[in-house]
Amino acid sequence: MTLIGATRVAQITVGPDQVHLRLLATSDLHAHLLPYDYFTASRASGVGLARLVDVIDAARGSAPNALLFDNGDTLQGTPLADIIHSEILPKGGRNPMIVAMNALEFDAGTLGNHDFDFGLEYLERSLARADFPITLANAHRADGTQFLPPNTMLKRQVQDGSGKTHDLKIGVVGVVPPQVSAWSRLHVEGILTFSDIIASTADQVTTLRAQGADLIVVLAHSGLGDASAPAGAENVARQIAALNGVDAVVAGHTHNLATCDGTDLSAPIVQPAAFGTHLGMIDLLLSESENDTGWHAAPVQVVNLATPVTQRRSGMPRPRLLNGYAQLRREIASAHRTTRTCVERPLGHSTIPLQTLFSTLAPCAATQLVADAQRAAAAPLLAARPDLAGLPILSAAAPFRAGGRSGPENYTDIPAGALKLRHAADLYIYPNAMCALRIDGAGLLQWLERCASMYRQIDRGAQTPQKLIDHSFAPYNFDRITGLSYRIDVSQPPRTDVEGGRIDPTASRIRDLRFADGRPVWPDDQALVITNSYRAAGGGHFASAAAAETVLAGNGSVRDAVAHFMAEAEGPLDPVIEPTFAFEPLGGTQVIFETGPGALAHPCRMAKLNLRPADPDAPNGGFVPFFFEI
Repeated sequence: MTLIGATRVAQITVGPDQVHLRLLATSDLHAHLLPYDYFTASRASGVGLARLVDVIDAARGSAPNALLFDNGDTLQGTPLADIIHSEILPKGGRNPMIVAMNALEFDAGTLGNHDFDFGLEYLERSLARADFPITLANAHRADGTQFLPPNTMLKRQVQDGSGKTHDLKIGVVGVVPPQVSAWSRLHVEGILTFSDIIASTADQVTTLRAQGADLIVVLAHSGLGDASAPAGAENVARQIAALNGVDAVVAGHTHNLATCDGTDLSAPIVQPAAFGTHLGMIDLLLSESENDTGWHAAPVQVVNLATPVTQRRSGMPRPRLLNGYAQLRREIASAHRTTRTCVERPLGHSTIPLQTLFSTLAPCAATQLVADAQRAAAAPLLAARPDLAGLPILSAAAPFRAGGRSGPENYTDIPAGALKLRHAADLYIYPNAMCALRIDGAGLLQWLERCASMYRQIDRGAQTPQKLIDHSFAPYNFDRITGLSYRIDVSQPPRTDVEGGRIDPTASRIRDLRFADGRPVWPDDQALVITNSYRAAGGGHFASAAAAETVLAGNGSVRDAVAHFMAEAEGPLDPVIEPTFAFEPLGGTQVIFETGPGALAHPCRMAKLNLRPADPDAPNGGFVPFFFEI
């Protein structure tokens, strides 16, 4: 065994006629370049491409032949990306993420859905400076031509166990969820179309094999999914791995940490989580076929290498980043300093903390502020539409940083006091445009049922406390819709699974749905919901939002609305939290609510919610457990 990063991996035994090929991959970096959290203005030692450099170098150095890939969602996700798009950095300069990837000599890459968030002009300008090929098989221009090369053929010389050199042709195919056509509609409609992942991949595998590819790697910006997913599905990495001719798959998109070792019927899969916390690694042994029909690839190790988290000891110097990459360090330092200066721009004040540590247990001030900001921004636009007069105006807001798959440190926790631009970005981390939908009562109910899938089903008769939150549910899909009131019955099964797949269309958790004035919401009632462009397109598998009529679209970004709301307030902000949702009482059934360790700094909020500390030594993945009675 040997140590790479923070992970012990097996030594690979290579025969004289075998080639050991190591495939390395990043995914969902989301513009996490340095180990720094711009939202909290503090170090974040476990994330960032720069923190992965030593891991990459060690993994390359311990294998005779290695390739490095990126699996997309690279260019969006932190204020660093925002200032590049806003041209606060000099226009025409190189994107720091691309600068770093060039310096690290990535071999190939693909795109993720969020790489389209800033528009095609920005995307193409960024990609033009990449020194490595970027492939995307299932994106086409309106005239039918490819948006990017559908594949790339890497030609490399590799050494076998005896030191003999061989020429190897590695075909690489990149794919992205076809739902980008809806999620990024404002940027791609009429310009790009996106086809089914499986069909597009199969076509490219056939093409590459005909061109003499010895090995085929698929960079799939797609979650694992399952073998029964229909055509056009979002998460299909398992299906890709089962395609004839595919030798290895890099998965992504869902930010999970996963490995599949591969079988005779399926290629190995690695999914290295997100933000640079891990580096995916697949070790293959290649053997030439006896009948001279090419190379046979056998997976011998599939693992995710963890980024070492360094705790600085008092009086000890801080470990230096990017050793051996002095030029890269100089180039990205300026972008980092500019970002830090930009996000410190003052906006206003808040009289209370704005945190999401309890936002999935009860309505909170953080999501209330976002909902209020959306209402304020939409008000003059809706007032100019007499055809919409008289309809109830609702506002949907989700706690974007509220644990989930990104872990117990991923919470918004803004103290009372000065509000800065980074706080607006913390409350709303995506560059989504603001939209308004006209929807009926039946659609509202379906919308809320999808949100209620965050909770596990609770047995009210159980003697042992049960965990309430399913952390595999993405918090950005937990909308609370202000202007409504409702209760959630977690004793009932959810209507969908965490990814939005239908479990039981008749399942019902939402009780006593009413407008804020107390009127019941009937199926045929009409209302307006202010939301974001992602949700308006059905993002997160919200079918009723996708089916609703869009009455306002592309009216500035929600984040800008939040920043403007903070800056234009006449005095310090003190959001009045609407009692939007509560739990249907279950007779005092005790559950375990898990949240981030930052919750311990909010004893008043804990007391108001009647939370009591649970066993801190119970396995909880770093989340802090509390007893809560429903």
